[in-house]
Amino acid sequence: MISKSAHRISKTISFLALVVGAILWSSSICAQSPYSRFGFGGYLRPQSIGQTSTSSLGIGFRSTTMLNLNNPAALSELEWTTFEAGARIDNYRINLGDQNYSSPTGRVSNLAIAVPIRVKNKKRWGSSFSLSPSGVVQYAFNEAVDSLGIEHTKYERGSGSSYAVNWSNGWLWNATSIGLSCVYSFGTESNFQGIIVDDSVNARNSRKTSRLNHQSLQFNLGWQYTIPLGASQPDRFRPKLTLGANLAATAQANRNITRQDELTLTSVLTGQEVAIDTLSVEEVSSGKLPKGMDHVGLGLSVGDHRAWLIHADYRYSLYNEYFHWLPGVETYRNTHYAALGFRGTPNYSSRNFFARIEYRLGGHWEQGPLIIDGIPLNTFGMAFGVGLPMGKSMSRLNLSAAFERRNGGGNLLSQEDWVSLVIGVNLNDKWFVKRKFN
Repeated sequence: MISKSAHRISKTISFLALVVGAILWSSSICAQSPYSRFGFGGYLRPQSIGQTSTSSLGIGFRSTTMLNLNNPAALSELEWTTFEAGARIDNYRINLGDQNYSSPTGRVSNLAIAVPIRVKNKKRWGSSFSLSPSGVVQYAFNEAVDSLGIEHTKYERGSGSSYAVNWSNGWLWNATSIGLSCVYSFGTESNFQGIIVDDSVNARNSRKTSRLNHQSLQFNLGWQYTIPLGASQPDRFRPKLTLGANLAATAQANRNITRQDELTLTSVLTGQEVAIDTLSVEEVSSGKLPKGMDHVGLGLSVGDHRAWLIHADYRYSLYNEYFHWLPGVETYRNTHYAALGFRGTPNYSSRNFFARIEYRLGGHWEQGPLIIDGIPLNTFGMAFGVGLPMGKSMSRLNLSAAFERRNGGGNLLSQEDWVSLVIGVNLNDKWFVKRKFN
C-alpha cells in the first residue's frame, strides 16, 4: 500500500511542477481585453476542470468523482477523495474595424481538493477547498492629439488580478441535498492615465496613478433533489432527474482606493516611463460596499454521469446597482445566462481505454452587464472536451477547448473573440477506509 501511495504522490508532485511552470510562464504575458477597464473583461467563472468543457454547467449536476463549484449541494454525491489541478491558455482577438489584434495569456485554472467525509446511501457529507483566479485586468488605450501645434499622446493603461478561496460543504438527507459555500475574494488593480509629449527625447510629463485593493465575502446556498427514473436493472446505470437551485449573496465587501499625481520621465526612444516625483496623494474612498443578493440560478440534469447526462442551467445576476471604481460613461444592467450541455461515456466499466473516454459538449448565451455608448454587450460561446482515463483508476486527464464572442459597439470596439485551452488532472482515491485482514 505504501508503494502505491508514494507512486500517486510522485505523480501529483510532477503535475504540480508543471502547474508552477505555467505560473512562471504566465507572468510574462497577459490578457488584452479592453472590457477589463470596466470590470468584466477577463472575468473567470468559478468552475472545476471538468466543467470547463460544458460551459460551466453545474447547478443540477452531481458526480461521485468530480468537483462542482457552482452548487455546493453536489458535494454530497462524492464517493472518492478528489484532487484537481489545471492550467489554461486564453487567446484574445480584438476587432477594431479594419484592424485586428491578438494577445495570448496563460494562468493556473484551479487548485482544489474534495473529501467525502461521510458516505452512506441516505446520509452523506462532502467538503471541498479550492483556490482559483476570478479575474484578470490588462488594457491599454492611446490617443494622438495635436494641440496648438504640439503633438502629444494621451494614454490609459491598467493591470491587476483577483482570486477566490472557496470552502464548500454539501449534505444529503434521503433524496434532498443542501450545500453552503464561503467564498473569500481578494485582488489588486492599478490604473495609469497620462500624457507623453512626442517631440522630446527625454520628456518630462505627468500622470495620474490610481490603485485599488479589494476584498469580499460571499455565501452561496445550494439545493438539489434527485428523482430516479425507470426500474432498477442489474449491470445498468439507472438514470435520474436532478433539480437544482442556488442563491449567492455578498455579506461584506471593502474597497480601498488611492490616487496620486506623479511627475514622470519618458524616453520616446525606448518608451520606458519612470516616476521621478510624487506631487500629491489622496485617499479617495475606504470602507464597506452595499451587501445583498448577487445572483440566483436554476438547473436540471437527466441521466447518469457515468453513462450519459444532459443538463441545463439558468442564472439571473444583479448588476444594475454596480458601480466601477474608476469614473466612466458606461452603465450596467442585470444579466441573464443560459447554458445547455451533454456528457457521455461509451462504456464506463470497460477495460478498454477508448470505451472509457468521457466526451463533453456545451454552449451558452449571456446578456452581459455592460452598456457602452448606449449599446448593450452580449456574449455567446461553446465548449467541448474529453476526460481521458488514467490507467485502471477513476482518475482522468481532462482536455478542453472553449470559444466565446462578445458583440460590442460604440467607440471602443465592435467585437471580441477568445479561445481557451485547458489541461488538468482529476485524481481520485479512497481515504478513511478501514482495512480488513483475515
